[in-house]
Amino acid sequence: MIKSRVNLYSAALLPPKQRLHFKALTMAVVGLMMLSGLVYGLSALQLSQTQDELKVLNQQKSTLTSQKDELEIQVSKRMANPELVAKVAREEQRLTLKRLLKDELNNRTALISQGYSPLLTELAMVADNSIWLSRIHLNEQHIEFEGFGLQPSSVPRWVDRLKMADTLKGYAFASMTMDRGEDQPLAFKLTSAPDTKEATE
Repeated sequence: MIKSRVNLYSAALLPPKQRLHFKALTMAVVGLMMLSGLVYGLSALQLSQTQDELKVLNQQKSTLTSQKDELEIQVSKRMANPELVAKVAREEQRLTLKRLLKDELNNRTALISQGYSPLLTELAMVADNSIWLSRIHLNEQHIEFEGFGLQPSSVPRWVDRLKMADTLKGYAFASMTMDRGEDQPLAFKLTSAPDTKEATE
Protein backbone atom coordinates (compact mmCIF):
# COMPACT_ATOMS: atom_id res chain seq x y z
CA MET A 1 0.00 0.00 0.00
CA ILE A 2 1.41 3.40 -0.95
CA LYS A 3 1.35 6.29 1.60
CA SER A 4 -0.63 9.22 0.37
CA ARG A 5 0.78 11.70 3.03
CA VAL A 6 4.32 12.58 3.70
CA ASN A 7 5.23 14.26 7.08
CA LEU A 8 7.88 16.86 6.30
CA TYR A 9 8.18 18.12 9.96
CA SER A 10 10.45 16.37 12.35
CA ALA A 11 10.38 16.49 16.15
CA ALA A 12 13.39 18.83 16.15
CA LEU A 13 11.35 21.47 14.39
CA LEU A 14 8.72 21.56 17.15
CA PRO A 15 8.93 24.47 19.71
CA PRO A 16 10.51 23.50 23.03
CA LYS A 17 8.18 22.63 25.82
CA GLN A 18 8.08 25.45 28.45
CA ARG A 19 8.43 24.38 32.08
CA LEU A 20 7.09 27.69 33.48
CA HIS A 21 3.53 28.13 32.47
CA PHE A 22 1.19 31.05 33.15
CA LYS A 23 -0.39 29.63 36.27
CA ALA A 24 2.94 28.98 37.98
CA LEU A 25 4.16 32.41 37.00
CA THR A 26 1.07 34.00 38.46
CA MET A 27 1.49 32.14 41.72
CA ALA A 28 5.18 33.14 41.92
CA VAL A 29 4.34 36.80 41.38
CA VAL A 30 1.57 36.67 43.98
CA GLY A 31 3.93 34.98 46.49
CA LEU A 32 6.64 37.56 45.86
CA MET A 33 4.16 40.39 46.37
CA MET A 34 2.94 38.85 49.63
CA LEU A 35 6.53 38.45 50.87
CA SER A 36 7.30 42.04 49.93
CA GLY A 37 4.16 43.20 51.74
CA LEU A 38 5.13 41.23 54.83
CA VAL A 39 8.65 42.70 54.84
CA TYR A 40 7.25 46.20 54.34
CA GLY A 41 4.76 45.70 57.17
CA LEU A 42 7.44 44.49 59.55
CA SER A 43 9.69 47.39 58.60
CA ALA A 44 6.86 49.87 59.07
CA LEU A 45 6.05 48.38 62.49
CA GLN A 46 9.67 48.56 63.58
CA LEU A 47 9.95 52.12 62.33
CA SER A 48 6.79 53.08 64.21
CA GLN A 49 8.12 51.56 67.43
CA THR A 50 11.44 53.34 66.99
CA GLN A 51 9.66 56.65 66.42
CA ASP A 52 7.56 56.10 69.55
CA GLU A 53 10.66 55.36 71.63
CA LEU A 54 12.37 58.43 70.19
CA LYS A 55 9.35 60.53 71.06
CA VAL A 56 9.40 59.26 74.68
CA LEU A 57 13.13 59.95 74.96
CA ASN A 58 12.66 63.47 73.61
CA GLN A 59 9.93 64.08 76.19
CA GLN A 60 12.19 62.79 78.98
CA LYS A 61 15.01 64.98 77.72
CA SER A 62 12.71 68.01 77.67
CA THR A 63 11.54 67.26 81.25
CA LEU A 64 15.11 66.84 82.52
CA THR A 65 16.19 70.04 80.80
CA SER A 66 13.33 71.93 82.43
CA GLN A 67 14.25 70.51 85.85
CA LYS A 68 17.89 71.41 85.29
CA ASP A 69 17.01 74.99 84.38
CA GLU A 70 14.73 75.29 87.41
CA LEU A 71 17.42 73.96 89.76
CA GLU A 72 19.99 76.36 88.30
CA ILE A 73 17.60 79.25 88.93
CA GLN A 74 17.04 78.09 92.53
CA VAL A 75 20.79 77.76 93.11
CA SER A 76 21.44 81.22 91.71
CA LYS A 77 18.81 82.66 94.05
CA ARG A 78 20.25 80.93 97.13
CA MET A 79 22.97 83.40 98.01
CA ALA A 80 24.73 83.33 101.36
CA ASN A 81 22.91 85.16 104.13
CA PRO A 82 25.21 87.99 105.32
CA GLU A 83 23.88 87.72 108.87
CA LEU A 84 24.64 84.00 109.04
CA VAL A 85 28.10 84.54 107.54
CA ALA A 86 28.84 87.23 110.13
CA LYS A 87 27.49 85.01 112.92
CA VAL A 88 29.71 82.11 111.82
CA ALA A 89 32.72 84.44 111.74
CA ARG A 90 31.95 85.69 115.26
CA GLU A 91 31.54 82.16 116.56
CA GLU A 92 34.85 81.14 115.00
CA GLN A 93 36.59 84.12 116.61
CA ARG A 94 34.95 83.31 119.93
CA LEU A 95 36.07 79.70 119.68
CA THR A 96 39.61 80.79 118.85
CA LEU A 97 39.67 83.14 121.84
CA LYS A 98 38.33 80.40 124.11
CA ARG A 99 41.07 78.06 122.95
CA LEU A 100 43.71 80.72 123.54
CA LEU A 101 42.24 81.45 126.96
CA LYS A 102 42.25 77.76 127.81
CA ASP A 103 45.90 77.46 126.81
CA GLU A 104 46.75 80.56 128.82
CA LEU A 105 44.95 79.23 131.89
CA ASN A 106 46.79 75.95 131.52
CA ASN A 107 50.06 77.87 131.42
CA ARG A 108 49.08 79.88 134.50
CA THR A 109 48.08 76.68 136.32
CA ALA A 110 51.43 75.17 135.46
CA LEU A 111 53.14 78.29 136.78
CA ILE A 112 51.20 78.12 140.07
CA SER A 113 51.82 74.39 140.42
CA GLN A 114 55.54 74.92 139.99
CA GLY A 115 55.56 77.34 142.92
CA TYR A 116 57.74 80.39 143.29
CA SER A 117 61.02 78.72 142.45
CA PRO A 118 61.23 79.59 138.70
CA LEU A 119 59.94 83.09 139.32
CA LEU A 120 62.34 83.75 142.17
CA THR A 121 65.20 82.50 140.05
CA GLU A 122 64.41 84.99 137.29
CA LEU A 123 63.79 87.79 139.80
CA ALA A 124 67.26 87.18 141.15
CA MET A 125 68.67 87.43 137.62
CA VAL A 126 67.10 90.88 137.00
CA ALA A 127 67.67 92.24 140.51
CA ASP A 128 70.15 94.97 141.35
CA ASN A 129 71.12 96.94 144.45
CA SER A 130 68.55 99.66 143.80
CA ILE A 131 65.43 97.45 144.20
CA TRP A 132 64.36 95.00 146.89
CA LEU A 133 61.02 93.24 147.26
CA SER A 134 59.02 92.89 150.43
CA ARG A 135 56.01 90.93 149.14
CA ILE A 136 55.05 88.77 146.17
CA HIS A 137 51.45 87.69 145.56
CA LEU A 138 50.84 85.18 142.77
CA ASN A 139 47.62 83.62 141.43
CA GLU A 140 46.13 82.65 138.08
CA GLN A 141 44.76 86.13 137.37
CA HIS A 142 47.48 88.55 138.39
CA ILE A 143 50.80 89.02 140.11
CA GLU A 144 51.60 91.72 142.65
CA PHE A 145 55.04 92.92 143.60
CA GLU A 146 55.61 95.20 146.57
CA GLY A 147 58.97 96.58 147.49
CA PHE A 148 61.26 99.58 147.76
CA GLY A 149 63.56 101.45 145.43
CA LEU A 150 66.39 103.88 146.05
CA GLN A 151 65.33 106.29 143.31
CA PRO A 152 62.15 106.84 141.24
CA SER A 153 64.01 105.85 138.06
CA SER A 154 65.08 102.53 139.59
CA VAL A 155 61.59 101.03 139.42
CA PRO A 156 60.92 101.59 135.67
CA ARG A 157 64.34 100.16 134.79
CA TRP A 158 63.63 97.12 136.92
CA VAL A 159 60.21 96.69 135.26
CA ASP A 160 61.81 96.76 131.81
CA ARG A 161 64.16 93.96 132.84
CA LEU A 162 61.30 92.09 134.47
CA LYS A 163 59.35 91.97 131.18
CA MET A 164 62.03 89.67 129.74
CA ALA A 165 61.35 86.95 132.32
CA ASP A 166 59.97 83.74 130.78
CA THR A 167 57.71 82.98 133.75
CA LEU A 168 55.91 86.31 133.28
CA LYS A 169 55.14 85.94 129.59
CA GLY A 170 51.44 86.47 129.05
CA TYR A 171 51.19 89.07 131.80
CA ALA A 172 51.03 92.81 131.29
CA PHE A 173 51.85 95.26 134.07
CA ALA A 174 48.59 97.12 134.47
CA SER A 175 49.29 99.55 137.28
CA MET A 176 52.06 100.80 139.49
CA THR A 177 51.91 103.05 142.52
CA MET A 178 54.84 104.70 144.26
CA ASP A 179 54.94 106.47 147.62
CA ARG A 180 57.75 107.98 149.66
CA GLY A 181 57.37 108.78 153.29
CA GLU A 182 59.58 111.03 155.30
CA ASP A 183 63.01 109.56 155.84
CA GLN A 184 61.87 106.34 154.08
CA PRO A 185 62.86 104.72 150.77
CA LEU A 186 60.53 104.86 147.76
CA ALA A 187 57.77 102.26 148.20
CA PHE A 188 56.09 100.82 145.12
CA LYS A 189 53.37 98.34 144.26
CA LEU A 190 53.34 96.74 140.82
CA THR A 191 50.23 94.84 139.68
CA SER A 192 50.03 92.70 136.54
CA ALA A 193 47.05 91.38 134.62
CA PRO A 194 46.60 88.86 131.79
CA ASP A 195 47.84 90.31 128.51
CA THR A 196 44.59 90.28 126.47
CA LYS A 197 46.33 91.77 123.45
CA GLU A 198 48.76 88.88 123.31
CA ALA A 199 45.93 86.39 123.77
CA THR A 200 43.91 87.79 120.89
CA GLU A 201 46.92 87.76 118.58
